[in-house]
Amino acid sequence: MERNINLDIDTILNKEFNIEFKGFSPIEVDSFLDQVVQDYDTYQKMIADLNEQVAMYQNATDKLKARVIELENKINMMEKNNAENESTPAVNNLSQVDILRRIARLEQEVFNRK
Repeated sequence: MERNINLDIDTILNKEFNIEFKGFSPIEVDSFLDQVVQDYDTYQKMIADLNEQVAMYQNATDKLKARVIELENKINMMEKNNAENESTPAVNNLSQVDILRRIARLEQEVFNRK
């Protein structure tokens, strides 16, 4: 971030003007500079607040990026496991109770046909 600020609050407050015969009114100049100083003070506070927000959002973004990477890795692992499970016989996915029920049904069919 490039900084092109030439004046700060102290420079403005301590600025001395030469008084000439037909110069500006010192009271008007001081009044105007007081307003400028107030604006600079407000801008500095705003910049500090915005920098804090940027840091907070950057931290949140970093955490979310890490979470996305973690979830993508989990998805890849699950897809890999699913691909491996699809290549193995379907019997591995069946519980023992399911197998016993199938055997019982097959036995009934075999013995009822004889």
